[in-house]
Amino acid sequence: MNTQAIQEHASRRERLFIAVRLPEDIQQFLQMQVQPIRNKLDFRKWTDHRDYHITLQFLGDTLMSDVGHLRASLRNVAAEFSRFDLRLDTWGTFGLEHSPKVLWRGVSGEVERLHLLQAAIVQATKELGFEAELRPYRPHVTVARKYVAHLPGMENNSVENLVTEPVSHGNSWTVNGFVLYVTRLAQSPMYETLDTFSFS
Repeated sequence: MNTQAIQEHASRRERLFIAVRLPEDIQQFLQMQVQPIRNKLDFRKWTDHRDYHITLQFLGDTLMSDVGHLRASLRNVAAEFSRFDLRLDTWGTFGLEHSPKVLWRGVSGEVERLHLLQAAIVQATKELGFEAELRPYRPHVTVARKYVAHLPGMENNSVENLVTEPVSHGNSWTVNGFVLYVTRLAQSPMYETLDTFSFS
């Protein structure tokens, strides 16, 4: 890479976020559960199963010249944590009950460890100038976005009444690290791994 290319790379901004990536078998399992739901719920965008993840912190447009410091801070965070277990849990929505913005799948298990990890990442990135979201942290896997119709009766019923498949509590996995993602809006899958940070 010549000098000009290096300078252009350093000055380029990429949309980054930090997340726990779901293992492939859990991604595929959730995809199988989503397939029959797509015929019932008219969302504008369904998440590619390869993009299923649990967001830890959204960083936004970030100078590539700052990524080196970011990587170093995230390695320090990862070194302070050990593996923990999570599993898929109940369904839910964000937004108006009759016209939700997001359909998601919740997680359970050692969720307190997940919250501690998220808080440590927020603190580490805050020292680099990144801002945390003001909303309380609610870990989830986004399945679909932007419902385009009205859900009759949703004011008195949960989304689980429309999702007829039973919730399985046996879909657990071990979280052994987290990833730094870059968003590629024109691609599918849309999220590309920039780096992986494994627990010690």
